[in-house]
Amino acid sequence: MTMEELVEFLEKQVEVENQIVQEAVKSVSLIRNVLIRELIRGIAVDSHKHAMILKALIGLLSGPTPLIEEDDREKIGESIQRHIKMEVEAIETYKGLAEKHKDDEKLALVFQYLLTDEKRHHKLLKQVDRIIIENATLSEEDMWEMIWRYSPFHGAPGG
Repeated sequence: MTMEELVEFLEKQVEVENQIVQEAVKSVSLIRNVLIRELIRGIAVDSHKHAMILKALIGLLSGPTPLIEEDDREKIGESIQRHIKMEVEAIETYKGLAEKHKDDEKLALVFQYLLTDEKRHHKLLKQVDRIIIENATLSEEDMWEMIWRYSPFHGAPGG
């Protein structure tokens, strides 16, 4: 699959995800059972998230992505670290609730689902910090290295 074909495929998938959202929202509009209604709305939110992530991939594949400046990396990194800590707390909370209510199928199902989601978020945030944020950061040292390396007067006498 060429890059153009992949982008075209991803654009179609964005449409599919958006259709899922529309169908889910429409299908629950008259449901009075709060558990079923909100679980289906939660799936719609996930599909909306999928569409956003696919759009981000399309942007990544369609052109250059700007580097993250060192100052911004610090702010983003701190925010991600706080989020990771909150995810750890949520994991522990839902793990405890799932264990405490394991005899109630409905509660166990929901708490287990939330626990799985939180674990996935935690893992993704750690990977985003390690793979994307750190690798896309342009430090002052990197900038000077690029300027020096590609300078037409690099190593020229008196330059």
